[in-house]
Amino acid sequence: MEQKFIEIFNGLKRDYGYADVSNGYKDTTTGKLRVKHAWAGKPITNIDYIQHLKGKKSIGVQPCDDEGMAQFGAIDIDPDYKNFDLRKYLKTIVNKKLPVIPVKSKSGGLHLYIFLKEKTKATAIRNFLDKLLYVLELESNTEIFPKQTELGKTENDTPINGNFINLPYYNKKERVAVNPHDGTEFTLEQFLQVVDANIKTASELEEFANSLVRDELTGGAEEFIDGPPCLQALTKNKLTDGRDRFLYNYMVFAKKKYPDNWDDKVLEAARNYFVYSSNWNDEKVKLKIKQWKKDTKGHTCSEDPIVNYCMKSVCIKRKFGITSDKKKSWPMLSNLTQIDYKPNPEYYFTVEKPGGETVQIHANHVNKLRDQRELKGVLMEQAHIVPPTIKNSEFFEIQTALFSRVDLIKPAEGTSQEEKLHEYLNEYVFQVLANSHTSFKNGATLMDDEYVYFVWGKFFNFLKNKEWKMKEDRTGVLMKTLYKIQDEDFVCRKRYPKKSGDKKSNPDVTCVKILKSYFKKEEYQDEVISMKDREDIL
Repeated sequence: MEQKFIEIFNGLKRDYGYADVSNGYKDTTTGKLRVKHAWAGKPITNIDYIQHLKGKKSIGVQPCDDEGMAQFGAIDIDPDYKNFDLRKYLKTIVNKKLPVIPVKSKSGGLHLYIFLKEKTKATAIRNFLDKLLYVLELESNTEIFPKQTELGKTENDTPINGNFINLPYYNKKERVAVNPHDGTEFTLEQFLQVVDANIKTASELEEFANSLVRDELTGGAEEFIDGPPCLQALTKNKLTDGRDRFLYNYMVFAKKKYPDNWDDKVLEAARNYFVYSSNWNDEKVKLKIKQWKKDTKGHTCSEDPIVNYCMKSVCIKRKFGITSDKKKSWPMLSNLTQIDYKPNPEYYFTVEKPGGETVQIHANHVNKLRDQRELKGVLMEQAHIVPPTIKNSEFFEIQTALFSRVDLIKPAEGTSQEEKLHEYLNEYVFQVLANSHTSFKNGATLMDDEYVYFVWGKFFNFLKNKEWKMKEDRTGVLMKTLYKIQDEDFVCRKRYPKKSGDKKSNPDVTCVKILKSYFKKEEYQDEVISMKDREDIL
């Protein structure tokens, strides 16, 4: 049973996530369980999965591997989502015969899992789950795993992990799957049986998705067959709400499909698709058409009512879908994660490329996110896309949306920059002790009863040999922060003590001074090997 669990949650192998549930607390405002999340910093093993099932540690897996392939995915419905209704989602799964398995999440929400028989492109899994958002009446920015379809590397050539999803059946009885027919909970054994009953091949998944889209869009206006599916879905019935945003998006579509008479088409669309009233009539529509004679922006996919009918994975493939907008807009940025390095945290976020692929981007300083020019450079370098220059107010909206939800990740134990710096410095100060002025000047450590002294440049060369990537000035700031040193006390001039009989004092040396109490020499116990007597050997 454990082996089957390991097989279906097959994802990134070189690292895995964990949640420290033993030290979690309940947020009194939201009711959510708040715990420390981090990457383990080592490859996942079968033992890690088994310990998860036994309740010894809670683990998470990144579904996407380094080749951009995945074998499972999930929609993450947050309990804070507006109008969260568990019974409604379960009913939709049953009525639409969706091949997803609902699982209670750690936060009290719902994860809807899909499983495949073999590895397939992570983009295909995301596209399938994207099509389900409309059916489930979820907004297009609802979280989907895998969050990334390409992982890539940082500017230092370090592999990027992306985001992991916490696995179900922690301790075999927490975060369990539920029967969509009646809401009863499945045991682990029952869950694995349900997975077998719903697992799909990549081709079966595509066939199901295409059939679902056809059914959902049947009854919408035929003129949108090559345009945004959201407009097609909205025209199943005459609109009484959201007419303003619909008409604006229709205008964007009409300018592309009917460039010679788009204004006539806009007026015709209002008559065909709206319930007219004293507030909504031909005069109001003509006034809007007059305002839209000038250049206009592209579709407003993130606004009501469009956002609730979005099928982005379908739209990008249509001739007059969002990718055909003449006036290009910024890509969607989401899933901001802050790695809590000291003194300066680093950031990862996901960018959605025009073709629907999602790539995780690394920003080694908050300044990369603060300035539009800096952020454009990061996107060009790592995602190979060129966003247009926009107004500061528009860029501020993008920043606000990106920072509206930040996942804080602690570095894996022993891997943070502070921990590594202390480890290397502790090794360095005991490596060679100064026995003369010359040895002190050339890099050996001088100690007295209270402090250790060493030449900064020699130590930094030692760090570089350890493949230390942080710049020299930032390393100095980190060291002062780590050892609580004031600026004026960090650098001093120190003489190697003169020996008895020396007439002159040694020249002073510019060096760094740190309290000796921070360091501890590693003591290695000699291994005693019992040897047989010569007579016994013979």
